[in-house]
Amino acid sequence: MSYLVAKRLVSRQRIDLSQTHRYLNTQATRPTKPSIKWSNMIPRPSVWRATVYEHYTKGPPAKSWPLSYHLLIATIRDFLDRGCLSTVEQAQYLTNSIKNPIPSGFKETPAIIPSSYRTQAGDNLSQLLSLRDQRKIGWDWQSDRQNASSLEGEWMEKDGQDDQNSPVVYYLHGGAYYLCSFGMYRRFISDILKGSNARSFAIDYRLAPQHPFPTAVEDALAGYLYLINPPPDAGFSPVDPKKIVIAGDSAGGGLTLALLMAIRDARLPPPAGAMPLSPWTDLTHSLPSILSNAATDYLPKLGFKHAESPALDYSVLPKLKHNEDDHEEISIGPFGKKIDLSEVTKEDMDRIQFYTNNASIKLSLASPAFDKKDLHGLPKLLIQVGLAERLRDESIYVALKASGKYPGASDYKSKLPSTPVTLEIYEDQPHVFQILIPTKASKCANSRLAKFVIEATQPDQKEQESKDESLVAIQITPEGEHKDVTQDLLERMTLGKWDEWEARLARPSLLERLKEMREKLS
Repeated sequence: MSYLVAKRLVSRQRIDLSQTHRYLNTQATRPTKPSIKWSNMIPRPSVWRATVYEHYTKGPPAKSWPLSYHLLIATIRDFLDRGCLSTVEQAQYLTNSIKNPIPSGFKETPAIIPSSYRTQAGDNLSQLLSLRDQRKIGWDWQSDRQNASSLEGEWMEKDGQDDQNSPVVYYLHGGAYYLCSFGMYRRFISDILKGSNARSFAIDYRLAPQHPFPTAVEDALAGYLYLINPPPDAGFSPVDPKKIVIAGDSAGGGLTLALLMAIRDARLPPPAGAMPLSPWTDLTHSLPSILSNAATDYLPKLGFKHAESPALDYSVLPKLKHNEDDHEEISIGPFGKKIDLSEVTKEDMDRIQFYTNNASIKLSLASPAFDKKDLHGLPKLLIQVGLAERLRDESIYVALKASGKYPGASDYKSKLPSTPVTLEIYEDQPHVFQILIPTKASKCANSRLAKFVIEATQPDQKEQESKDESLVAIQITPEGEHKDVTQDLLERMTLGKWDEWEARLARPSLLERLKEMREKLS
């Protein structure tokens, strides 16, 4: 995502300036362009000079990075860091305007998912969220669909491919839950389709902060229900869930896992498998790599920030009805903006994510790492993550939890079977490296994604029975060479280290967590 944004910023010559407005719907309307200050968007030569100097005097942050890759990561990081100078509306308009053309040899078919599927999905979700959960969420998310514009999607398949029985990759795009659209991912998705002979279906789910948690989960579930039970005039036959592989990157990877949990808990037919790429599974940012890998990744050190604007006015969200003795647990501001509720005296009063307020940040459908069922009972997973990225430990944690291979797992008696997990760790790679620029590592990753689609949707029963698939960990070099590191991973994850990770995740104070990040990363 970020490379495409930076590339567009370098290449575009002009931008139309007009009135700023509240960007009420980011995925299905064509709003007037918000005013954009161009100087905040273009790459700074000083960053390039400093990067070249660092590269040749100290070496690249990751050993295998050539100068071109070092410059790319530095440019993306600088662009994201300066996001605080623009508004959410400006960032949304910019990223939503960047759409890859349909790749040669492919065709697309637009789709509009009837509102009844959102209603059905919302009804399912409301059954999965307790009254306490609903109060933590703090707004009437079920009424949001009444005024939201249509849920749009897009089919993509090879020219001449009319096989209604071919596998379907259901893709959920990334963008921190508040940026981007499926149009940015067409080229990347087409690479997976080329190697798997599959079709793809992608949606533009509602984006925060105008449409915060759990509307993205509702839309993702609506899209799945649409695939497996379409209306008569949809133009395609119902897709067998055993032919569906759900995939997503970053926030889309976290949303992929949230969707799988919703399908599991609602007892809906599960898909054949899922491919979370660098999934964002812990919105509290509690695990060590969020600090230790800051130099080798482009994600903003202290999170995404933007200038104050109407989009950040959470007080306009539909109000949740409370009884007189209920206590409201909603924060109504972005980073640094204090909540103004006299009855609340907690220390953690800054909203740290656009997607969810602090009270609901550990709900499993927002942060899948906190799933009370340990991510068991899910279809097989292929998780890809960069060894050098800041979200690395979240993927490792989820892989160990889901597979039941973490220290002390034998003492936990789950009512659900463990989830088969293949964890691929790519040396020297940053966050969602697969979509940045073509490299040997990204090509290898894309090839393995295509292979997984084939294996998940056309399993060889004898091969399945002969393999222990609870956890396979593979480390892949920048040259695409790979080795099995399952045993090494299990040996390095000692009980003491695991307990430390669990303690970090269990910390009740978000303020304490933010102070640690500011001290170590400032």
